[in-house]
Amino acid sequence: MKTNPFKFGTVVEEPYFTNRKKEIQKVASVIRSRNHLVLISPRRFGKTSLINKVLNETSRPKIFLDMQLVTNTEDFAAQLLKRVYRIYTFEKLKNYVKNFRIIPGIIINPVTGDVEVTFHPSASSHILLEDVLNLIEKACSSKNRPIVVLDEFQEIYNIGKNLNKYLRSTIQHHKNINYIFSGSQESLMRSIFENKKSPFYHFGEVMLLDKIPEDEFKCYLSSGLRRVTEKHIEISTEILNITRAHPYYTQQLAYTVWELLNCNSGRTNIVGNAVKEVVKHHDMDYERLWLTFNRTDMKTLIGMASSGLAPLSAEFSIKFFTGATSTVYSSIKRLLLPGIVIKTESGYEIDDPFFMKWIIDKREASLD
Repeated sequence: MKTNPFKFGTVVEEPYFTNRKKEIQKVASVIRSRNHLVLISPRRFGKTSLINKVLNETSRPKIFLDMQLVTNTEDFAAQLLKRVYRIYTFEKLKNYVKNFRIIPGIIINPVTGDVEVTFHPSASSHILLEDVLNLIEKACSSKNRPIVVLDEFQEIYNIGKNLNKYLRSTIQHHKNINYIFSGSQESLMRSIFENKKSPFYHFGEVMLLDKIPEDEFKCYLSSGLRRVTEKHIEISTEILNITRAHPYYTQQLAYTVWELLNCNSGRTNIVGNAVKEVVKHHDMDYERLWLTFNRTDMKTLIGMASSGLAPLSAEFSIKFFTGATSTVYSSIKRLLLPGIVIKTESGYEIDDPFFMKWIIDKREASLD
């Protein structure tokens, strides 16, 4: 039985990883140096897959923490320490931990070896984090430097008051750790690393991750589809025209197309039928999402989905908002925060092409 060569929804590794040769070289170059990396891109562009690809090719100790799952500063410290125990032995860490100013609660599962860490809430929560971060620096060596990845780093604003100041004041002294700060909200990430008043101003090299170039993506799609169709080049082009080369949605549509071709579900309008299948599958999700928007944002999304006009153009604001450009700008800013709208090299666009198709279909259905 043939295996579908496309994958979406989880971190992508070989053989599903698509090109990104220049980006791989860039990330690898930074972590070989004594510098830090700031990686920015919209959600589902493959930041985590890219980081994992590079980290998997080095034997250095690695700590990865998604800051969207961190609730407060105590939890931040506990989650980091838990991951430290995964890369260093209990015996190695014992003497360091017993000198913490606030001793954590540590439970080790004797069967699995997993470690649970708890810190009691404290008025000096930044001390907990400082001790854990300095532990990472003390436990490592200059010959086997660890890499610490803090994903969705813009969440630092929501985790603890003045946490950015405390964090910077600690890690600026670390000489043996490479930090990778990745984030999906460009405006917040730029504010953290490019605002002169920010504690993290110019703390790392900023790298923007954009879409995979279409010619490279087309070769990847074509190589996977040629096993089930002779029209692999034509279909690959059609897929990219719909997804605008968005990494996640391209993999999703290619996966669905391959499934339809493999089970011989018709050979005409195969990509169109695959789009309909994806939109139908997510119909309830899209409806629930739509009901969370106010009327202004609904109008902005309808205009972006149906008009083909740049949302911040005079033509767009005249057609949908009687010339109120400031209203469109405010709406775009709101839609950027949850990632409904993204900013790419070609401008602002709706992130999910299937959600865009859902909007168009619903509008046309209402006219019947």
